[in-house]
Amino acid sequence: MANVKFDDITFRYGNHTVLEHFSLEVESGKIVCLVGPSGCGKTTLVRALLGLIKPETGSITVGDRVLFDAKKRVNVPAEKRNIGIVFQDYAVWPHMTVLENVCYPLKKQRRPKDEIKQRAMRALEQVHMTEYANHLPNQLSGGQQQRVAIARALVVDSDVLVMDEPITNLDAKLREEMLLEIRMIQNRLGATILYITHDQQSALQLCDKMAIMEQDGTLCQYGTDEEIILRPANRFTFEFIGVSNFLPLEKGAGGLVLNCGEKIPYAGEVPKEAQGGGYDLGVRPNDIVFDPASPLKAKVDSRVFLGSEYNYFLSLGQKQIRVQQSMLDARTKGVADEGTTVGIRFLNTRFYPTKKGAETA
Repeated sequence: MANVKFDDITFRYGNHTVLEHFSLEVESGKIVCLVGPSGCGKTTLVRALLGLIKPETGSITVGDRVLFDAKKRVNVPAEKRNIGIVFQDYAVWPHMTVLENVCYPLKKQRRPKDEIKQRAMRALEQVHMTEYANHLPNQLSGGQQQRVAIARALVVDSDVLVMDEPITNLDAKLREEMLLEIRMIQNRLGATILYITHDQQSALQLCDKMAIMEQDGTLCQYGTDEEIILRPANRFTFEFIGVSNFLPLEKGAGGLVLNCGEKIPYAGEVPKEAQGGGYDLGVRPNDIVFDPASPLKAKVDSRVFLGSEYNYFLSLGQKQIRVQQSMLDARTKGVADEGTTVGIRFLNTRFYPTKKGAETA
């Protein structure tokens, strides 16, 4: 296992800058998820790591090995970078058996036959697929095919394992199972895994740390899931990770008001910089609680039971907000019925300058 360091990476497609002076260090033996909207540069960064594209500036190191350095003119060929890759679509060869698929990278390296089979079977054992060694891919489930792809990446004793949207094509149950499989494999091997996804829920379930990338390719925040959820660096992180409500906060004649199509007095705690208005109040759905004594009233438009929680949509003035109520809260305080008016109270609010020229969501 080894750490991965991107230092001052810049890459452009023609006149379009994808990454500019991008830096990130992935700690050894961790699962780090690169998360961001489509087109933010996640795949470009991975292609640079794999040696499939050449950045204009910067350096890339894995452990003590320099794979790329623009100033020193170092650019290790892709096939010598010793990095395993698991693709979104598995990319297992349909005409080869499971064992033949896993053996293939070692055959390309012209390893001895005995070593090839021994290492391939060990890799299959790591993903619990030895009993399927002689099966063809069309005899396997999607999750099993993905495990074959992981074994093929593990067989070359890679320093780093890259997974690019590896569970997108699986159904919900298989996605859950594969996330557990990936975590167990990482625990057994102590491997460094760079996991690329736009699925924030998968990232939260799997990762040790998350790297949040903005649309323009900048690194917005790097930290544990708790840090990112509880202490978001800015509005982008707060809005992108998890569900959020935003309500315009303005200065009214008698004090602060929420502009929800109608002016609703707001008496909650507000930081000094937001007391003149021009800010949006941000609050997550699970940080809105029902409180009959609250002066803030909203109408219940809909209620849906999701098994572990209730999901509500409320009308606050003319603006719709989302509320999530835990089963514990529902059992102790009761549920809110559709069509009724309820008092609500905000917890853990955040305040961000109102986006100019854009409507808050």
